[in-house]
Amino acid sequence: MPEARQVTAEDGQVVVPLRAVAGRPPGMGHALRLVPRRTAIVIIDVQRYFLDTPPFAAMRETVRPIANFLPAAREAGITVVHLRTEFLPDLVDAGRLGSRTRQMMDGTGAALVRGAPLTDGPAELAPAESDIVVTKTRFSGFWGSRLNDVLRARNIDSLILTGGTTTVCVESTLRDAVFLEYNGVVFSDCARDITPELHEAALERIDLFFGWVCDSAEFSAALRMDAQ
Repeated sequence: MPEARQVTAEDGQVVVPLRAVAGRPPGMGHALRLVPRRTAIVIIDVQRYFLDTPPFAAMRETVRPIANFLPAAREAGITVVHLRTEFLPDLVDAGRLGSRTRQMMDGTGAALVRGAPLTDGPAELAPAESDIVVTKTRFSGFWGSRLNDVLRARNIDSLILTGGTTTVCVESTLRDAVFLEYNGVVFSDCARDITPELHEAALERIDLFFGWVCDSAEFSAALRMDAQ
């Protein structure tokens, strides 16, 4: 992956530049200028099931940087959304029997049935009173959920995506976000995949076609600049 350019602040906005990518097609976008109070950070599937289950255990590495960022996000007026995978006990909402989607969801057994202990997030990411918790039943956080309604009601137009896995639920949610006219940033240090190679490939794909990529510390520094 190419190195990210510096994230800056300007006139009440955080400016996230496109990375310098060799061979970028023409017309592939410009720096993203987002307003914190019209931005949401979406924490995707950082749940005990995934943190404790191989091959998803690399997602544990996202907990600390996400937790470190949340106080600055809340102070800046960024909406915090916890997006969690949960199903009804009979998995009737997990997809058509025999479908590829259902096969994947069946693999979780009863671990992700609503109310089961493993559906919770880690203590470090416990929702604050002002946070929003949204349940999803597909890889994309928008499919069949109330996520879009929640964001529209708060006049959100930009998203910061974190969690896992980068290739699957993060990228799927970002692609749907693009189709719904949101702009999306992925924090490279706050997302993980089954392998580092899958993670890096997803970031490169996102950076080329679907959104912006930066580090949470870079973004936090820009928030501090804006507050001065």
